[in-house]
Amino acid sequence: MRFEQIRRDRSVYEHPVQRRASGGAGGIRVGTRGSALALAQARAVVAQLERIEPTCSCSLVAVTTTGDRDRATSLTILGGSGVFVKELHEALLAGAIDLAVHSAKDLPTVLPLELEIVALPVRADVRDVLITRIASSLATLPPAARVGTSSRRRRALLAAARPDLKLLDVRGNVDTRLRKLDDGSYDALVLAAAGLERLDRLEQVTEYLDPDVFVPAPGQGALAVVCRRDDPWRDIFARIDDHEIRLAVTVERSFLAAFGSGCTVPLGAYATVEGERVRLRVAVAPNESGPVIRESAVWHRDEAVEGAGALAQELLRTLAAAAGRSWAPGAKPLTGRRVLVVRPAGQEQELVERLRRLGAEVVVEPLIAIVPPEDWREIDHTLLRLSDYDWLVFTSANGVRSVLDRMSVLGIPVEMLTRVRVATIGPATARALQEYGIEPALVPDRYVAEAVADALVAAGVAGKRVLLARAAEARDVLPRRLVEAGAEVEVVPVYRTEQRPLSESVRKELQGGTIDWVLLTASSTVRSLVAALGDTSSLHERVKFAAIGPVTASTARAYGLRVAVVATRYTSEGLVEAVVRAERSAR
Repeated sequence: MRFEQIRRDRSVYEHPVQRRASGGAGGIRVGTRGSALALAQARAVVAQLERIEPTCSCSLVAVTTTGDRDRATSLTILGGSGVFVKELHEALLAGAIDLAVHSAKDLPTVLPLELEIVALPVRADVRDVLITRIASSLATLPPAARVGTSSRRRRALLAAARPDLKLLDVRGNVDTRLRKLDDGSYDALVLAAAGLERLDRLEQVTEYLDPDVFVPAPGQGALAVVCRRDDPWRDIFARIDDHEIRLAVTVERSFLAAFGSGCTVPLGAYATVEGERVRLRVAVAPNESGPVIRESAVWHRDEAVEGAGALAQELLRTLAAAAGRSWAPGAKPLTGRRVLVVRPAGQEQELVERLRRLGAEVVVEPLIAIVPPEDWREIDHTLLRLSDYDWLVFTSANGVRSVLDRMSVLGIPVEMLTRVRVATIGPATARALQEYGIEPALVPDRYVAEAVADALVAAGVAGKRVLLARAAEARDVLPRRLVEAGAEVEVVPVYRTEQRPLSESVRKELQGGTIDWVLLTASSTVRSLVAALGDTSSLHERVKFAAIGPVTASTARAYGLRVAVVATRYTSEGLVEAVVRAERSAR
């Protein structure tokens, strides 16, 4: 294999990328996540490409996804579907890579219109496996054994097979999970056989779980290659497609699609092609506690995709009956309401979790990307002189993460922040700082720039040196007020925001009135939404907007958006509370 290089995602996004045809001077750029497993999968696809087209030259480009950045939060809270693919598809659409290699089970059922699954070339062992040091099988694990898995499907199937086990969430790559098993954090793990096979770790397996009982996730074990529909090498990429694998995975994804592209229901679907027949086994549950509903069906191969969708519709009705009140309309204050969240990717999980607990159907459409500064030199020079400042002020959690990550790159210990007094704009920013073991000296009662300024002036900033780490596009009210109070202020933009396009599906929902609420968490989200829409007059009159505070509300109204509620507490919790109050008043 002729790999030119493996590049990290910073090289993709720090500088503008001109879209170019595949196979040009730089060869075919293959996008992948940066884990050992993802790289192994990408190399397997490249090997196939180079076998069928020996003249092609490929390089791997490693891209960090939402799921990679946040290793602590449950995948269910992160949103599950799409958290490992979104940034790769953005790189494809931007022309920064020419194709992306995914685990097929990570792909949402709806892709951007410009992209397609051009090939499903490889499928390894589809089974789940048990790994344990204390038993010979799942059946012989002792009662209350701690079993780690981040999959809702596996939790539901484990609960059905062994309700006496203690099921714990576990995140991280395969090596990280195995280390947690070895250090005693867990008694057993349930993983995919395919990943262990590709990493040459099958010797770790204690037991292979029967796929008729432990029904695999749709697409499990298969690799999916995604490219732009207009890519000039599309036909070359398509030559590595395996038609039997494609049919089986398409049937599984048809079943999944009937539950919705953002499905978080515990669900397994496993299809096998047997000549002219396709057999599908499925298992679904209303939640991780069950009950698990199992079905098996056989169709002629020409009818299997449609049949899988019809079977899913039948099971949806059965599932609703089995779930009882938890699926009944009106059980929770936001049941039946569709809520659009447009805040930056990777930062929506707490808000999404809270909305789902209240019964809302959440549509996640990040319209802002948080990207590094174009040039780090000024920031680096400033961070190396941290002890020269009296105050360091953070106005967002993004600023905290950007500064702390850059300090790590520069080899500056976190303890340097104890040499300055640190102020944060609110509790979310304070929590981001506390994750690094630093306690802010000042958090104002109101979470706006004006309140930070008032608190700093009251603390006595006259004659003090203040370093303000913020977004490049932030308002100037805070530095202006501090300068007026006699402070010497240095403003350093430590990150930028970039607008993302609005998907056609969400645009149609906003125009058709099938979105009930749009949550506006900052003025930047307002501007991005308006820019993405182009014409706000096309919004359906049913769509209501909720603003996190008066500044955001003012920005929204200036653009002609109908702000129905404004949070009295300027936090995501306060924003959700305001929507709930409005819904209860309306009913």
